[in-house]
Amino acid sequence: MDRKQFKPVYGLIALLVLLVVIYFAGVWYYQSRFLPNTQVNTISIASESVDSAQEKINQQLKDTEITFSEDDNTLGFISLEQVGVNFDAREQLDNLLAEQSAFAWPLNLLRLHGSKLNNADLISYDQALMNGLIQSLNVDNSSRNASVDAHIQNDGDNGYQLIPEVQGNQIDVISLSKSLSNHVLEKENNVDLTTAYIKPNQYQDDEVLTSLMSQLDIMQNTEIVLEFDNNEVEIPKNEIASWITIDESNNPVIDQELVEEYILSLNREYASLFQPSTFNSTYSGEITIEPGTYGWYIDRFGEAEEIIANLNAGGSYRREPIIGGSGYMTDSYYGNSYVEVSIPHQTMWIYVNGELVIETPIVSGLPGTSTVPGSYQVWLKEVDSTLTGYNPNTELDYEVPVDYWIAFDDQAQGIHDASWQASFGGSAYLDGGSLGCINTPPAIMGDVFETVYIGMPVIVY
Repeated sequence: MDRKQFKPVYGLIALLVLLVVIYFAGVWYYQSRFLPNTQVNTISIASESVDSAQEKINQQLKDTEITFSEDDNTLGFISLEQVGVNFDAREQLDNLLAEQSAFAWPLNLLRLHGSKLNNADLISYDQALMNGLIQSLNVDNSSRNASVDAHIQNDGDNGYQLIPEVQGNQIDVISLSKSLSNHVLEKENNVDLTTAYIKPNQYQDDEVLTSLMSQLDIMQNTEIVLEFDNNEVEIPKNEIASWITIDESNNPVIDQELVEEYILSLNREYASLFQPSTFNSTYSGEITIEPGTYGWYIDRFGEAEEIIANLNAGGSYRREPIIGGSGYMTDSYYGNSYVEVSIPHQTMWIYVNGELVIETPIVSGLPGTSTVPGSYQVWLKEVDSTLTGYNPNTELDYEVPVDYWIAFDDQAQGIHDASWQASFGGSAYLDGGSLGCINTPPAIMGDVFETVYIGMPVIVY
């Protein structure tokens, strides 16, 4: 074969050998240098070592000139070197170099592959110089508005509301540094100070805020209508909101004591326990009886727990509240079995099932320690009891044994035998009256004791 015929083959082999040599030389070269098409913060560091890459980036940053403006007014310009710009990313650069494959250098060279490290946080500035820059730009935060975080507040009439954030126009070193770095990253040399305003820390779409607001809405938008004694009371939204607080874990909590106070206010307005009542007396016809311990009421403790359960579940409720006491929704408020005590007539009557079973003269309280009129009910019966207390008339403590004791109010008023009384009825109470108790003749007191029962109404007027 002619040698001339082998020349193309030799040339091809030589070319392949050369390409292999170049390829592996490149592999060796890029073991300690960054591959082509490698950028950090838009600055090319191809063929640079970690040290030279960092030096190159720092130098380019120092040479960068920035113009500042606000509301279309140019405020001034600087080079970043004037504010002590510094790029320190040795760790990131080491990692970037370690992650690259030197064997892929031809692909990077042909821009079929590349690496980028874009992180504005890697750029820092001298804080004192940045403060000086802010002053030189005539930024006076005292005349500017601070940003306000989105937050939840109870505005009273409308309950809890999610208040959106408000963007202010104050500027500090941190906000200006961040804005400056972001502009450098985007190769923008004109910094509008509106991008450097201190941003709110919390926005209205924050997951914590929206979740909390959702829970609050479930509670405060719950509809609860209480139906009792021919009344309908819907608990107002703003009232419900006033019971809710937010704990340290950002959870809504209902204050049970406030719910109980609200129920107490309903009782004072509607419950018979707190209202005067009418009574058809034995001698005086229909009269008004002041409130005492007898009557119905909304159970503020049990009902408070029920309301809280409703609020936590959400929804709409129309129901009767938990009722306690006596006389609720009855044809006759006192019924037809009761004790009637007339102070003017100094007489006690006891009716059972509408029939008068006992009528007896009594001695009520001495003027100055008078028996307190009102609607009461028997709550305690004792045999062979000893009455103790303080007598404001004699200014002495007393200890008096009695055969029978029937307590009917919460101020130590009761019915008992009084063997020391010379007479009963008439005007005996004016000179020999009690400290408020109903003194009863011993001869009849045993029958009285046997007739009355716990819960029996005692009407004193």
